Amino acid sequence: MYKLLQHPTTSFRSKFHFELFTLTALLLSLFFFAGCRDSRDGMADFIKAYNEQARYTNTASVSSTSAEADYKEKIIKIKVVTTYSASDPESNFIKQAMPGMMMELLRQQPSSNKLIKDGVKFEITYYTEKLSEILSATLDKKKMEELSKATPDALNNDPSFINPKAKAPSSPIEQILAALNKSLPYTDASNGATIFRIDQNRLGDLVYHVRTPKDLAGPLKTKAGVELMKSEILRSGKLKKLMSGFRKFQINAVKYVYYDQKGNQINELRLTTADLN
Repeated sequence: MYKLLQHPTTSFRSKFHFELFTLTALLLSLFFFAGCRDSRDGMADFIKAYNEQARYTNTASVSSTSAEADYKEKIIKIKVVTTYSASDPESNFIKQAMPGMMMELLRQQPSSNKLIKDGVKFEITYYTEKLSEILSATLDKKKMEELSKATPDALNNDPSFINPKAKAPSSPIEQILAALNKSLPYTDASNGATIFRIDQNRLGDLVYHVRTPKDLAGPLKTKAGVELMKSEILRSGKLKKLMSGFRKFQINAVKYVYYDQKGNQINELRLTTADLN
């Protein structure tokens, strides 16, 4: 049904997918700091570094974030105020995906990893723009051990893609992709489209793999359907702003690969910086 393509805000939320990438990059930068002593000093170091970095934070998805410590209970409390309302689909995504994503980011960084192993808990609470609570999650040693034992999705073993890799992620882009993929698959309840993997291919494109519902798969098999999707994404104007932020990761193009419900690739769409001019 072409009406699904004619309303991309309900059929495929490209705006949020880009913001999710930048939000993950932001959190990665906030969690990254050097040095860690005993747990109390380590907590103090984390709070100081996080809040110092957060002062310079400004993204389309987060209006503010801060951290504080409960030294007696050994809890680091992180507050993230988003720019979303309670009715925005992004709020539902945060409920479903962010706990796993945050755990992966914390696990990747040596200092926060050590704090968790020393018994420190991270309590992360997300709020709407009007400060209504979206989600509160506590991440601790037990959950980190569960994450470490998780079996990688077989879909992530395609040799034609760079990320995720069997070895521990080293570069910022590898860390971001590892965290993003821990939060997948994500299904948009309004239409049934599922993002099941995000990679960077050998050309440097950021690649979204999307499993489409039957009524969307038909139109996307056609050239006209893909062109319509392209024009709607470009018309929103959001991609141009976000692509400028991707350049520090050497990303100059975003690619969508569409699949039917059986896993067969039906089409793809690639958008470059040239498309934005």
